[in-house]
Order: sequence, then C-alpha cells, then structure tokens
Amino acid sequence: MGKFVRRKNKISEQEGMRSMKNRKKQFLKIGIAVLVIAVAGIVAGIVRYRIDNRFDLTVGGHTIRKDEYVNCMKSVEYDTEVQIQQDYDAVYEDGFWEKKYDGKYGYEILTENTVEQLKYIHAVYDLAEECGDVSDSSYEALEKRWKDENAKRSEKVENGEVVYGLKEYTFQIYLQYEMSTLKEKYCNDYTREGMELTEDEILEYYNSREWIFGDSEENADLETARIAVERELREKKYDDIITQCETDSQVDGNMVDVNRFTLKNIK
Repeated sequence: MGKFVRRKNKISEQEGMRSMKNRKKQFLKIGIAVLVIAVAGIVAGIVRYRIDNRFDLTVGGHTIRKDEYVNCMKSVEYDTEVQIQQDYDAVYEDGFWEKKYDGKYGYEILTENTVEQLKYIHAVYDLAEECGDVSDSSYEALEKRWKDENAKRSEKVENGEVVYGLKEYTFQIYLQYEMSTLKEKYCNDYTREGMELTEDEILEYYNSREWIFGDSEENADLETARIAVERELREKKYDDIITQCETDSQVDGNMVDVNRFTLKNIK
C-alpha cells in the first residue's frame, strides 16, 4: 500500500513538472508574440515617420532644406488662406486645409504657393549673386547674414550705441529687408540690364497712367514727374527680369511627399 501511494505521488510530481514546462512554453510563446507585435509596431512607426518626413525638392538648381521650406510656407500661409476663402467662398474652420477646392486640397494649393515663392526668392538672389551684390545666393548664406546682422545689432545695444530700425530682425523681416535692398541697388545702377532707359520708353510709360504731383489733383507734366516715372519704370523692368527668371526656373522632386510634408507641418 505504501509503495502504491509512493508511486502515485511520483507520477503526480512528473505530471506537475510537465504541466509547469507546458505553462513556461506557453508563456514563452506569448512573450515572443508580444515582442514580435511590439517590434512590428516600432518598425511600422519608423516607416510611417520616414514616409511623413520624406522630402525631396529642388528649385532652380537649389536643394531646398526642410526648414527653408517651412519658413517659406509660413510666410505665404495667411495669404493662401485668404485666397482660398475669396476664390471658393470658403470658411476657415477645422479641416480647412484638408478640404478640396475645385479638385485640389487646400494644402496642395499652399504647396503650390510655397514653391512659387521659393522660385521668386531664389530668382532674386541668383540675380544678386550674378551681379556681385551677394557672394552666395544659397539659403544657408542668407541665414548666416541674418544671424550676423542680429549679432551686430545686439552688440551695439550692449555697448549703448544707437541702433537704427529694429534691435533684432525676425527671419522673414530680414528677408524682405534684404530683397528690397537688392532691388534698389540693382535699379540704381543704370549700367545693368534694362536700367538704361530711352526717351521713348520714358514717354510711353508716362502716357500709360496719370501722374499727380503733391496735393494737387492736376496731372503733372513729364518733366515734373520724370523722377517718379523713371524710378517706377526701372522697378517694373527689374520685376520683369525676375519674373522671367522664375519662369525659367526648374522644379524637381516628389510632389506627393512635398504635399504630405506641407499638411504635416501646417497643423
């Protein structure tokens, strides 16, 4: 009787050991499955992140960095919002950029406007580099000039010196300031392309519109208005040169990715 009981206990111990091993295997399988799911989730997340952040855009031979694109996008965002509201009688509300307007999503329209603005900016700086007004037309060089200018102004403020204008420029304000300066410099140099005017050009431009001098409501004659006429004509011819440069500018890249990048960064 004692042997039978002893043997039965031994069998029970063996079955318990087998049951414990089975449970360990099950736990191991569950653990492996959880690990696989977790790894798959991480990989999917990495792939999704890479897809969302893929960016390939070249404008006029310039490789556009992500931060350059975002800066430019933000500068045209409000105007694009107004454009969509006016052109499509749209209301700015949740999902505004993800709605379609005449077959295009709002963020696609924003992408188009951003690319056009990039074409304009690089046309201005490429011409300025060609004329020797800047030594480097790249975004990186522009960014460095902006930071250097702010550093100079900060040093003057610390030294108690007079600072004309702003104590510190935002990037967008500096960009507009520098582009205006480059335009003025080009137009003031009559030896440059398009800046030497003939009398026939001046007369034709004068006759194309009305010219009011001072507080008078009467039209000014050509000699009275000449300085203003010549200045506006030169600025117009400069703008035409830039427009032609924009037209000739080639845009390359994966626009599907650029559109996706726009949508991600507008939120």
